[in-house]
Amino acid sequence: MMRTFFLFSVLTGILVFTSCSEDRESTTASRIDMIEAVYSSVELEPLDLYKVNASIAGYMDDQKVKEGDLVKAGDLLFVLTNEPAKLNEENAALTYELVRETLEGQSNVMEEMRLELKTARLKAQNDSMNFFRIKALREKNAASQFEYDNSALAYELSSNNVKTLKKRIYRKEIELKNQMGQSRNALNASKLRTNDYFIRSNRNGKIYQVNKEKGEYVNMQEPLALIGDQNEFKLKMLIDEVDISKVSIGQKVLVTLEAYKDKVFEATISEIAPKMDERTQTFGIEARFKKQPSKLYMGLTGEGNIVINEKGSALVIPREYLQPGNKVETEKGMVTVKTGLSNWSYIEILSGLSENQVIYKPK
Repeated sequence: MMRTFFLFSVLTGILVFTSCSEDRESTTASRIDMIEAVYSSVELEPLDLYKVNASIAGYMDDQKVKEGDLVKAGDLLFVLTNEPAKLNEENAALTYELVRETLEGQSNVMEEMRLELKTARLKAQNDSMNFFRIKALREKNAASQFEYDNSALAYELSSNNVKTLKKRIYRKEIELKNQMGQSRNALNASKLRTNDYFIRSNRNGKIYQVNKEKGEYVNMQEPLALIGDQNEFKLKMLIDEVDISKVSIGQKVLVTLEAYKDKVFEATISEIAPKMDERTQTFGIEARFKKQPSKLYMGLTGEGNIVINEKGSALVIPREYLQPGNKVETEKGMVTVKTGLSNWSYIEILSGLSENQVIYKPK
């Protein structure tokens, strides 16, 4: 968690000394390099870290990777139990094939209807010839009215039958084409659902964590694994809202890690969250090493100091020597000083004391 804003110093020479005069503890004002900084705890995270989630619930059927493995984009990571999905895909394929055969197969319905239309046209043609023949005979009184009426009715019925079959064929063809399109879409959707049971990596990287084992139930909310860059890491920090205005992209960060306690690493702020976390009242900050340590692990912790201001060779005294009213006791008595930067140990003196001037610790 982020701690309150503070200042720290870097010693450039002998910082202070103490002496004894009349049993009084004393020291002198000394010069050091002062750094104004915002403090935060630090946690290391691989660059481009992402959570591998399932898009469908099920049981882990096979685990293809383990923690520490290197993977490439597209590599198969996990397989979930997918028997129901296989059955659905097979049923969808059967439905599609049935509709396709009905529309395009060797003995399809459309071909039968076209043959029926061809027969109807032949009958209409024959009824037409018969009607006009009897009509001519009727005009010569060589055919009865009954024969004429029957031939006219037969011609009209056969003609209407041809028109009806044409419309029926048109409607049926559209219907079957729509059914084939729908069944094709259903088959493709079923294939996609089947593919959801095969969980693959979407980038190159290293497996840093695996959360499920074979046989365990998998839901869509809990990540199965964490994958990130195998070489590069970033620093994750949290900055209190009272200090966020002091922080900017590109600022220097001095970092100490628990794994490298005797070393200080330099980093640069690369990202600042645009929104505050209302729960913690902090902003997420990311930084990148200028020169990364040779060996790092995900989750390493440490401390980071975001440098706000630097001042070289500042005149300072120990904090406990400053008395109320910004006064210090010298060999000539109490004097008032003007202070500047400060940290847990030292306070900068802007005026009122000179370098190496002896001061006394309050009784």
